[in-house]
Amino acid sequence: MQVKQPISSIYPSMGYWTLLFVLGVFGGFYVTYFSKLSESFPSITHIHFGFMSLWMVLAISQPLLIRHKKLALHRLLGKLSYLVLPVVIVTSFMMMRLSYQTQLATLTENIAFGNETKTLEEGLSLLASYQAIGFVYLVWLGTFYGLAILFKKSPAIHARFMIAAVLTFMGPTLDRMLFFLFDIAFILPGIPAEYASFFLINLILLFLLIVDIRKGRNTWPIAFALGFYILFQLFYTFLRNTEAFSKLMNFLMD
Repeated sequence: MQVKQPISSIYPSMGYWTLLFVLGVFGGFYVTYFSKLSESFPSITHIHFGFMSLWMVLAISQPLLIRHKKLALHRLLGKLSYLVLPVVIVTSFMMMRLSYQTQLATLTENIAFGNETKTLEEGLSLLASYQAIGFVYLVWLGTFYGLAILFKKSPAIHARFMIAAVLTFMGPTLDRMLFFLFDIAFILPGIPAEYASFFLINLILLFLLIVDIRKGRNTWPIAFALGFYILFQLFYTFLRNTEAFSKLMNFLMD
């Protein structure tokens, strides 16, 4: 039998835990962004970072507002996210496209001058695999945010899908910290650094699922989120180097 609970009692400390992502952003983006602000960046880089930062502020403030029973402000900021999230997703895609096209230009130039051992097809497959991590995180963010909005009139479900959406911060923060700050490309032999984020996301969702089960709460949103994360982790592991994914990325990024 499921137990109904006030919205303020759903993972009441979650807002404070999400504050860790603020440190993660500074650490993850220090080498590639903050330390180079005096240099020239494409405008889309600053636009993307600005809206992503705004999304993070919204995501962190929402559970804190619920905890302190500021529900009117919570709803107002929630409506603001209807503008912010689409811009985040669009600018994320544009950043992926910029990265892909820049690398493609270098690849084709190297091939033309005989400075590349890979064929164009092999190079395109490699470039596609580089974009796979951004692709899966965008799918996760869009899916979970969309579900959170779809169930906005069911606070318990809405809150759980928003947690799943917020966990997409894990990749852009932890992955970049491991790689750029600590020069860690593999957490174990043959296991790339990005799997650390996968592991932590799964562990957090599994913990929340166990909490919901033990307290007799609605379990399907967290169970679905965990399953959907694992599904695309498997996609990332086994399909990112396939010809089909290479063709998809070439179509989307061209």
